[in-house]
Amino acid sequence: MDIVQKFGEDVAVPKNPEREGSPRLITIGQIAEEHGVSRSSVHTYRRRPTFPQPVPVEGSTRTHYRADEVAAWFEANPPQQGKRTDLAPRDEGVPVETRSVAVPPGVELAAAQEFVEWLRSQLSEDERIARAAGGRWRELSGNWVAAAEGDHRVAMVLAAGERAHIVAHDPARVLREIDAKRQILGLYNSAVEERATLRARMREVIDSDRDEFGRLHNEETRLIETARTLTPVVRLLALPYADRPGYREDWRP
Repeated sequence: MDIVQKFGEDVAVPKNPEREGSPRLITIGQIAEEHGVSRSSVHTYRRRPTFPQPVPVEGSTRTHYRADEVAAWFEANPPQQGKRTDLAPRDEGVPVETRSVAVPPGVELAAAQEFVEWLRSQLSEDERIARAAGGRWRELSGNWVAAAEGDHRVAMVLAAGERAHIVAHDPARVLREIDAKRQILGLYNSAVEERATLRARMREVIDSDRDEFGRLHNEETRLIETARTLTPVVRLLALPYADRPGYREDWRP
């Protein structure tokens, strides 16, 4: 073993990983080949806290692991046969043939797209009503609520508190709120639609480029986490419309 400087600290690395007496080191590709899993599976396993730590190798840009430690880990954590959950994070693992690699159907993805379409239609209906009602409103003498410009009178309201509420929630404010809600929904929808595009690309490279598939799979995981973070937010945006047709109880926060 040699002592080298890495990030300001002394690190022991083997001069020649293959020399006699040194532990055999293997790359991610070799792990996949020797243990009968895909490269994307190995990348998933690497994120587990129990997976062996990589061994730094002088002069190599590849990630290496001790073969004996990896073998022991696979013995303690055998891949689940008949289910490739590594290709669909968390809730989208579906049974497939043991030796078959597949991109499972995006059931959750389709449900998210349905939700976005429904909430968008509610916001569009609110916008239609607000635009038909005019712009800013103001209070007039004689208990009237009127348009901010011109002499158009909207309504006579006797209670001062009710007049103040109506003016504060005039069509102009409603349109501003709709715009803000659409921007929030847009952040969520971007993660959903980018994932749909990504999965189409995953199907294209699944048999031809496993490294690219693994990279896309990791990117999909990031998009899933983004959508999960925003899901409670957009469901709260939908809650005021729970009395409208099409609202589903499983959308409640």
